[in-house]
Amino acid sequence: MAESEREYIREKSLEGQASARERGRHGGRPKVFDDDMIAYARSLRTRGVAVADIARKLVIPIGKNKGQHPSVASVYRVLADGDIGQAGH
Repeated sequence: MAESEREYIREKSLEGQASARERGRHGGRPKVFDDDMIAYARSLRTRGVAVADIARKLVIPIGKNKGQHPSVASVYRVLADGDIGQAGH
């Protein structure tokens, strides 16, 4: 009995997620970096600016942390994602 209830809940959850996707809604937190910020961070890094200094120069444009600086870990993550993408080309 419990197994069938769990399967029913799972099906309804998946239907709800599919319905939300059709309406253009995606779950999760908003992105901290926009394309301009990523490009600026990468250009600073290629000029030899330290990652901590890059984080202090960037400002989050939207969301709960609007107006604050991103964490150094977030900057490292964005820079690493770009390195992986560029290495394949």
